[in-house]
Amino acid sequence: MRIRLIICLLLLPFAAFPQRAMKNAVDYLLEDRLLDEVDASVMIYDLDDDSMLYAHRGSKMVRPASVLKVITSVVATEKLGCEYTFDTELFAAGNNLYVKGRMDPLFGIDDMVQMAAAVPAGSVVDTLFADCSFIDSLYWGSGWVWDDNPYGFQPYLSPLMVCGGGVEVAVSPSVKGKAPQYTVTPESSFYSVVNEAVSNDPSLGKLTILRDWLEDSNLIRIKGNCTKRYKEKLNMYKSADFFLALLAEKLDSVGVEVRTISFGGVPAAAERIHLTCRPLTDVVDEALMESDNLCAEALVYHLAAIENESPLSMDEGCDVVRSFLSGELGIQQEFSIVDGSGLSVYNYVSADILLRTMVHACRNNDVFDVIYSRLPLSGVSGTMKNRTKDGAAYKKVRAKTGTVKGVCTLAGYAKASNGHLCAFVILNSGHAKASEVRKWQDRVLEAVCR
Repeated sequence: MRIRLIICLLLLPFAAFPQRAMKNAVDYLLEDRLLDEVDASVMIYDLDDDSMLYAHRGSKMVRPASVLKVITSVVATEKLGCEYTFDTELFAAGNNLYVKGRMDPLFGIDDMVQMAAAVPAGSVVDTLFADCSFIDSLYWGSGWVWDDNPYGFQPYLSPLMVCGGGVEVAVSPSVKGKAPQYTVTPESSFYSVVNEAVSNDPSLGKLTILRDWLEDSNLIRIKGNCTKRYKEKLNMYKSADFFLALLAEKLDSVGVEVRTISFGGVPAAAERIHLTCRPLTDVVDEALMESDNLCAEALVYHLAAIENESPLSMDEGCDVVRSFLSGELGIQQEFSIVDGSGLSVYNYVSADILLRTMVHACRNNDVFDVIYSRLPLSGVSGTMKNRTKDGAAYKKVRAKTGTVKGVCTLAGYAKASNGHLCAFVILNSGHAKASEVRKWQDRVLEAVCR
């Protein structure tokens, strides 16, 4: 027994050596000249030993950007449950059809084709109604930047969304001096396209693909010099109208005549003839893996439905998130969360708040299984695909990235060389070039994984 105790005491300094080496490495990185102008918060927690390994400016408030999606996803998974679904329903009453949405952010053309197929061919529909009573009429979040419109990452929020509320425009050069070729997906008469671009003519300047958003128009203009294949995702003005127009066109393609389209609630006597169910895990996957803003906001609205009646607001959903942080996690520090995606300029959280959320997730197996497997894998998938392709951190980190002008954030889990799983948060702000900050963050990940 005495010999065993002596051996354990002798091994203690060696067991602590990797932690000291990691701390020294991160200390050294914090002396980098880059940080003369860039703020940094770094927190690292050993989940196996249940101990803090490193904490630097953990309470500093920073705009989290898309890393906020980690908090949104953890709270939604715990509060709503892994079996929760986002439903879109089609009802029939007399000669009318009613489509009722509950903000499925992943509803696509294939789903719409299946919905249209539920209506017998040869039917005549007097009116196709859209029931948009699930949420309020505010189609953007508080603090969203106005000139992010008309890009697809800031869609017009609605209970009825198809293809994320937008279209993808692909442009390819043709013969020099001629108009380039283009495709718009999905095809619809809801929008129109003016192609004023020219192939391989440098005098025309940069290629631009924009919607006439200042006019609230769905006219897409392609202008400038096209030298290679280029894609742009654009939002459509009035997402629910876009959904209705596409559904009417799909019904027409299967021999169903729709005479008019309108908005209205589903009558009590209506019969449901089709249901599309989207698993919560699919929505979380897209929010974390591809940093999809619409998916994150949909999670927030569904959190609002826990305690509130329709029409629901984004703020009611954020109330659930804020209460979770203050209540379940016991966070007393002041913070600001006003959306689910991190788009808002009003969001401010600290590295400590993010870290405590991830540690909490790890202690709930059902939640952790969903979150961990859906975070991008370093050097392999999602927004981490081009990070840490060489070195100790390759395939050892699952993390969410966040980037807005002047802010670069990273939070997730890393496997250390001793086999321990660590939760980490790195928040940087005040920089001009995000690419240099990402390289510095990757060096921190190397230190953790070594």
